[in-house]
Formats: sequence, structure tokens, C-alpha cells
Amino acid sequence: MVASVLALFASYLLTLPAIIIGNAINILESDGFTQAFVTHVWFILGIAAALFVTILLVGYAFAIITLRWERDARQEFFELVQENSMTFHDQVDSKQLLAVAMQDVRWVRFSLNPALRNIISAIGTLIIASVFLALLDIWLGVVVVIGTPLYLFFAYRYAVKVEPVRRKRSEQNERITAISQEVFRGIEVVRAFGSEDREQEKFSEAAGAYEQLMAREGKLGAFYIPTLILITVTTLAFIYGANLVITGTWTVGTLITGLGLFAAIEGFSFMLPRFLLVIRGGYVNAQRIINVLNWKDPLKEPEQGVTNTDWTGDITFENVSFQYTSENGQNNSYALKNINLTIPTGSRVALIGGPGGGKSTILKLLLRLYDPTSGRVLVGGVDLRNVHTQNVRAAVGLVEQDIFLFRMSVHDNIGFGCVDACEEEIIDAAKKAQAHEFITKLSEGYGTVIGERGMTLSGGQRQRLAIARTLVQNPKILLLDDSVSAIDAQTEYSLRKALDEVMKNRTSITVTQRLRTLLESDMIVIVDKGEIVATGTHDHLIQTSDHYRRIFERLPGAISYASKRAKEGRH
Repeated sequence: MVASVLALFASYLLTLPAIIIGNAINILESDGFTQAFVTHVWFILGIAAALFVTILLVGYAFAIITLRWERDARQEFFELVQENSMTFHDQVDSKQLLAVAMQDVRWVRFSLNPALRNIISAIGTLIIASVFLALLDIWLGVVVVIGTPLYLFFAYRYAVKVEPVRRKRSEQNERITAISQEVFRGIEVVRAFGSEDREQEKFSEAAGAYEQLMAREGKLGAFYIPTLILITVTTLAFIYGANLVITGTWTVGTLITGLGLFAAIEGFSFMLPRFLLVIRGGYVNAQRIINVLNWKDPLKEPEQGVTNTDWTGDITFENVSFQYTSENGQNNSYALKNINLTIPTGSRVALIGGPGGGKSTILKLLLRLYDPTSGRVLVGGVDLRNVHTQNVRAAVGLVEQDIFLFRMSVHDNIGFGCVDACEEEIIDAAKKAQAHEFITKLSEGYGTVIGERGMTLSGGQRQRLAIARTLVQNPKILLLDDSVSAIDAQTEYSLRKALDEVMKNRTSITVTQRLRTLLESDMIVIVDKGEIVATGTHDHLIQTSDHYRRIFERLPGAISYASKRAKEGRH
């Protein structure tokens, strides 16, 4: 409010020099270079100084308000995106989120400052100058009153025409950002396949389309009718005023005052369409932001979550079915169908099956990254829907298949899920994950900063750090999604010994294709095409399940293991 009042006051100060200059010329014409003329000159200088200070204050006030809004908007956007479930991230591309958070928020701020600030000043100048013109001559006031709506009509019409072009330009800019981000993140693959020229051509095509949209917007601006209206009105006003001077109705000073007031109107009017366009563009950008903020999350937090969940209790899946949602909001085919499964407390469970069978989805439901489409997932008899996600993830630890490490120190990566972990706990977790030895050989040990996504480390090293990150959390339920796939046989043996100790007295579920894991499991669950085919121990399934036998025969080491068992049986 204060900033708007200051902007209107600046508009008033902007119109005063035209009136004072006219009076000064009248004095100079009638009395010559007198003290009164000098006083008018000093008065003009004083108004100029006051105008400078006022404009500075207006700019500062609007900058503080809008920059704080931009900061708070980005913070709220970031927090909301983090709070949304994985369904949101399945539907909304990360590149789009980046474009909205950075570009759209910035354009909305531009629509507030300088666009809205200058529109307030332009309207204020128009009203004040029109009043002064009407006081000089009623017909000039009438011309302004008639011409202004006509001018604003064509200015708004222009903004409406340009809006679709601006919208497409924003989308094309988002595409350019997406192409750049994808190439930069996958630069190793691009170079490995010698695809630099193809990617450059793709970027050039996107940039060319952006250029065409800019050119189209420029053509619309070249045929801008409001400018013609403004020039015509000013010319007619000059002819009218000059005629009044010739007839003796006006003095030369009065004519200069009138032209000065028209010049003040023109100064802002030439910029008005541009600012109207920014306002319209800001509206489009604001809609994109609102669409993200208003996204309805299917995963609901309970109003009063259960806090006394027995995480050491049995895990039960009751008629659980689940569908992922695609980017267009449509449900895909069922990833899980009518899953009924009970995992006794403290069990070591192995999930096995073909790709896309639903194994990883079971882990995600247990971590409450998603809620079932139908059915219930219970731990200790409590439906996970009734437990806050924060409590679920404090008790359930996941070592993911696609390891993601942050650009921070080894120490901070291991302690990421437990910020209050002490040095001894982090080192102990690293030792259990067989990571301590290679960490100490790094340039700065635990203080070594890992490159983006951990690309400076080998696959096995990244995987061991991920396991250490989960172990330091000390979860009640341990989930491992093919967590030893990138580890050599010797390291796997050492890691298995450590995990044997870690898995004691806690339920662990492992997605695996490893023979040793299957043999050491209390329960093996075969999942195929979203359904449970069979459950049981290795010895039970090898005798009763043709599906399991086919899988088992393809595992590395299965033939030698079967031969060894056969020899033992003969003896």
C-alpha cells in the first residue's frame, strides 16, 4: 500500500514541471529574467530532486516486497514438492519442476515489479495529467477521456494476441532447458556413443523454434495500433493549442504546459503495452505454478497418526493391488494384483521374479512411498495409512537399486538419514557395510566430497555407501533392492557376513537374484506379473514349484550347487 501511494505521488511530481515551466515562460515573456523566473527554476530543480528520491523509494519498496515474495514462493514450492508423494513425481517431470521453480516464479515477480509498479505510475500520471489538461481547456480533457479507453482497448487486444505466443515461448524455453539438462547429465553416454552432432542438432532445432516465436511476437509488436492513436491525439492537441495561441486565447507558456502534460502521458503510455504483456505473461506463469501447488495427492497423511506401532510385528499384505500413474494422469496396468502375504517377525525374506514383476513395488508400499490402490499393508496389525510417513521412514530403511548419492562429503552422505548420528556411529555403519577401508584411502577420508550422483566412485563403492547410509539409521525393518548387484564376489562375502549380524532380530526383505541369498532366506516369495506365484523355503520350492526351478536353474552357481547336493545325497 505504501509503495503504491509513493508511486502515485511520483506521478504527481512528474506532471508538475510541465506546469511550472509554462508559468516560467510566461514570466520570462512578460517580465523578463526576474527573480520570479529564477524562483521557478529553483522550484523545478527541487521537484526533480524530490522526484528522484521518491522514485528511488518506490523502486526500493517494490523490490523488497517482490523479492521477498519470490524467495517465499520458491521456498513454499520447494517444500510442497518434497512433501508430495512419488505419484506426483511420476506425473510431473523434474525438468518442468525446475522451469516452474526458477523461470515461472521469476516472471511472476517481473509482472509485479517493474510491470505492476509502472502500470500504477502510468495510470496515476494519466489521471493527474488529464485533470490538469481539463483545467487548461475542457476540450483537451474530453479528447483524453475519449482517447484513453480506445487506447487501452487496443493495448489489451494486443496483449491478448501475444499471450498464446508468450505461452508457447515459455513451453519452448522449458524444452530447451530439458534438452540441456538431459545432455549435461548424460554427457558420458553421449560421448560414448559419439552422439554429439545429433544432440547439437536437437538443441539447434529447439532454439530455432524459440527464435521463430520471438520473431512472431516482434511482428505483432511492429503493427501496434495504440502508438498510432497516441501520436495522432498528440498531433491534434498541438494543432489545437497552436491555434489558441494564434487567436490569443493561450499564451506560449500555456501551450508548452499542455504539450508537457501530453509528453508525460506519452512517456508511460509507450511502455504500457509492454507492461500489460508482462502482466498477462505473469498470469500464465502464475497458472503453471498454481497447477503444481494445487495438485491433489492421493497419499493422505492421517490427522492423528498412530505412534505406538509395533515395528517388530508381522508384516501383512491384505488383498493389495496397486497401479502406477503415468505423466498424463492415467492409471497404468496393475503392478500388483490381489497380493496376500504374511511375513513373520524377524524373517529373512527374498523376493524373486522376472523384470517388472512388482518386487520393488512391494518395497515401496512398505516404505509408504505409495499407498495401495486397494487393500491394506499392515505392520504389527496397524494399517500403514494410519501412520505418518515420517514415522514409517524412521522405522523402515531402504537400500535402493538405483543408488543416488549427494554432492557432499562421504560423512554427510552416510549420515543423511540420521543427522544427529555421531562420528562413531557413521564409522561403525561404514565398517559393517565393508566401506570403511576404501573410504580411508580417499584423498580426505570421510571428509571427501563426492562428485555429482557419486560418479567419482565405482558401482560397488556407491552401493556400500548406500548400505552404510541405511544401517546408520538402524531401521526396524530392512529393505534391500538388489543391493549387492554391483559388488564383486569377495566383497559380497564380507558384506554378507556383516549383514547377517545386522539382520538379526529384525525383519529383512531383499529383492535378489543371488543364489546365496535364496539359500539363507527363511521365506522366498516368487512374484510374476504383479501376482505371487509361490512362497516357501528353497527346499520346499525346489520340490513343489516348476516356476522356481526354472528361475533357480538360470542363477549363477546353481548347477555346481545342485551337483554338490547330489553328491552329498549319494554319500
